Amino acid sequence: MTSPHTRENAQSMAESFPHKASPRIDIHCHVIPEEFWKASDAGDSWFGASLVSRNESHYIDTDARFAGPIEPNWRLSVDERIALMDSIGIDIQVVSTPPYFFNYHLNAKEGKESARTINEGLLNLASQKPDRFSAFATLPFQDVNYAVQELEWAMASGMKGAELCTHVNGINYDDESLWPVFEAAEALGAFLFFHPHDPAGRDRMTSYYSANTIGNPLENTIAISSIISGGVLDKFPDIDLCFSHGGGYASFGAPRIDRGYKVREEASLNLSRLPSDYLKSIYYDCLTHGHTELSFLVNRVGIDRVMLGSDFPFDMGLDSPVDWVKSSELISETEKDLIIGGNAQRVLDF
Repeated sequence: MTSPHTRENAQSMAESFPHKASPRIDIHCHVIPEEFWKASDAGDSWFGASLVSRNESHYIDTDARFAGPIEPNWRLSVDERIALMDSIGIDIQVVSTPPYFFNYHLNAKEGKESARTINEGLLNLASQKPDRFSAFATLPFQDVNYAVQELEWAMASGMKGAELCTHVNGINYDDESLWPVFEAAEALGAFLFFHPHDPAGRDRMTSYYSANTIGNPLENTIAISSIISGGVLDKFPDIDLCFSHGGGYASFGAPRIDRGYKVREEASLNLSRLPSDYLKSIYYDCLTHGHTELSFLVNRVGIDRVMLGSDFPFDMGLDSPVDWVKSSELISETEKDLIIGGNAQRVLDF
């Protein structure tokens, strides 16, 4: 993994690309599987996912989880997508499936089949405009061996890595039964991008859109904590992990976790240093929704650890992510350039 850099030497990092300006790379962009749309057009479901109507709007129902309401940007042609990217200053999107198509709830055979279908669709999109698109695979975590095989196939096919849910059907990533995927990712140089879904405590967040606004950042925080405290980053020191939504509350709650490490034996069993130090070995997208919070994240983890991520095309994303980063008065122009493209260019080898 790239060693952490502070804000003070951000300029030297930017100068590592003296030949040209870095492309503006959005690493957090979703594409709904085309096979789902085809099935919906025919009035059918796809691996249990179906199009439903509620309150005069259309939603996607996957395993009794409703996504929506559907907006026009949810289904774009390649040309329409590029036109929209051009209008907001994005050069490259790294596309991935929306989290409600992780499909970890399916049986292993169906999970493997749906993952491959989704990944082939993402590759098809990327192949049409390889200078504008790349992709993260989804993995069938119902069977860890299948997940490893799919990651190997994805990397051999030219994908940049994989998108993972923040848990596997309620199992955290400190569970060593899931570690073969980390072992494979480290060996393959695969970038693992974590995205929340079905958050812990959902039964207490049924109103006010709280399952998203509160639950999703909480999910990222739980996943980061389990990975750090479980010793994953000591076991796989060269692995590249990235968390959406700025890593949730992890950077803000780090001092409390450090306190636990100091006063409770069970909080330090698997660690070789302070929990907060490990935050500098993880990557994050910039989707904090606040410039103060983005600056705090940069201060906590290092400027080399933050990348552009919009959550396109969904309502909780950034409508114009490049402009949003550029409008901050709390980070330097050099830091903005690294977030907007320089870091992803370096780490994902664009």
